[in-house]
Amino acid sequence: MYEFEEIILRYDGLDADSHVIELGTLGQSIQGASRLLGSAGSIVLTGQFAKHTSALSVRVLAGQPRAHCWELPAILVSVAPVVTPLLPTIKEAAKVAATKAVTGIVNFAISTVGHKPKEAEMAKEVAVKALEEMGHTSRTAIEAMERLAMSQRPAVRLFVSPVGESCSIARIGDPNFGAIAVDQEMRRSIESSEPIEISASAEYDVLISEFDLKNRSCKFSLRDQDDPNDRFNGEITDPVAQLPQNPYSDALNSQRWIRVRAKAQLKNGELEKLFISDLVARPAPVQS
Repeated sequence: MYEFEEIILRYDGLDADSHVIELGTLGQSIQGASRLLGSAGSIVLTGQFAKHTSALSVRVLAGQPRAHCWELPAILVSVAPVVTPLLPTIKEAAKVAATKAVTGIVNFAISTVGHKPKEAEMAKEVAVKALEEMGHTSRTAIEAMERLAMSQRPAVRLFVSPVGESCSIARIGDPNFGAIAVDQEMRRSIESSEPIEISASAEYDVLISEFDLKNRSCKFSLRDQDDPNDRFNGEITDPVAQLPQNPYSDALNSQRWIRVRAKAQLKNGELEKLFISDLVARPAPVQS
């Protein structure tokens, strides 16, 4: 299996200079770092993005804190054993590449959310090169990294919780592997709310679990979600939905997947709502 070197969470300045740090904000920061590292580790092992803990291919463990300002080593361990090269030199090279890739991916997300395009590009280059060394294609790696950056904004916000309160700078990983030091200015940029975005019309496979005929609001699941229990809000603007018996209520009653055309409302990269305008004639794929 791919092993990883320790990835250090480091906090400098303010309380951290005295080798202590406020416990509440530290807990939030560790939680955010764990989510970022877990998702990045799964990309390294599988080439695929996974947001939810149950779908991750790695566990993120904490080592013993250290009083270098304030440091906590994160230790990534794969969930299932995988066959690895036996030569020590090859194994060590794979470990370094895996650690570089995780660090680059995490800091690409942090820099992207923090509106630091130059730093994001540098972290991406480190990650893509390391992933290519491990056999992942550039296109697949970049797509997975971008999905992580879009979906893990809340985790980035958690990670920066102590900055400006109990430390002046926080960082995940080695600067030589693309790690960026998050200061108070960058924290403000990370926490600034982004405007609501409406996407272009696209096709979605949905399973409706609630439908209000009067106001045509609904709740639904999306096919191919990391967590099949996730449900989203929808508004059906299709006039057909006004009829007492219509394809949407029929789909609810039979618990049948349908394909719809809709525009997505996004906030901070997360899906908030679908505005469903029409049914798509061709059937949705059979659920596997």
